[in-house]
Amino acid sequence: MISVKKDFEISPALLVASDRNNLILDSINTKNKHAFASKVYRDTTLQELELLYQSKCAYCETDTAAGAPMQVEHYRPKAKVTEDSSHLGYYWLAYEWSNLILSCSKCNNKKRNRFPILNTRLTEPQLDIDGLPTDEYRLANSLILNSEGTFLLHPEIDIVEDHFLYNEKAEIVGRTPQALETIKICGLNRKELVFKRLSILNEFRDDIKTILTDVLEQKVTTEQCRYAIKLVFQKLAGLQSPVKQYSRFGYFLFYKFDLFIANSLEPKQKNAVKLLFEQFLKGTL
Repeated sequence: MISVKKDFEISPALLVASDRNNLILDSINTKNKHAFASKVYRDTTLQELELLYQSKCAYCETDTAAGAPMQVEHYRPKAKVTEDSSHLGYYWLAYEWSNLILSCSKCNNKKRNRFPILNTRLTEPQLDIDGLPTDEYRLANSLILNSEGTFLLHPEIDIVEDHFLYNEKAEIVGRTPQALETIKICGLNRKELVFKRLSILNEFRDDIKTILTDVLEQKVTTEQCRYAIKLVFQKLAGLQSPVKQYSRFGYFLFYKFDLFIANSLEPKQKNAVKLLFEQFLKGTL
């Protein structure tokens, strides 16, 4: 999960040009009985969200573009709320740009209508002269909406990088109550996710072990070893790019190199690779 900047005030042109306002007015009159139109909240925003999120899930950072299509997920549930059976859902936010997030089907199915809060839950919006929700009741970063004390982290509002760590088992670790709840709600340590992250880590470990073994067995020269290791380190550094899957995990692999990679090697290899990595950071490798 990484932070993403979205301009809440400027909605996609297709969403603005749609029948959105009439649908919002109808939702206010009919509440969760409203016939929510995915052709508006999804079809008019999906392309913009894919650009914004680099075609990756907002929660788990998986890119499923080559497989199942991404989904447009409602941060605040539009029709009902799991934690409060009497609540009618945040129906007035069904077409709100700041409430729409790109999600893979796995995270979306895990989250569904879950939206735990700490304080009092809002049940209806305050309306402007046109009968539409005021900014304070529609924008995800407004003081009124955030007064609910949301537990689910919002990647477009929260500095989510401050809330998570990764351990050497490729598991995401929450540093705050919000992070722990987000991990649970979205299943961010589900088996297939941990496997994918661990596969990335093991690939780097194996590549480095192979190169160092080859030079010790004199299959390659010292200069060839240094060049090969440099290429591996460059690839490792590139994992942090926002366009890469699991880029936040890649950040930890690079900046916690000793923990994730060097410490997994036998003593001679460990000392050698730590020295080479220091040289790489200094630009002398």
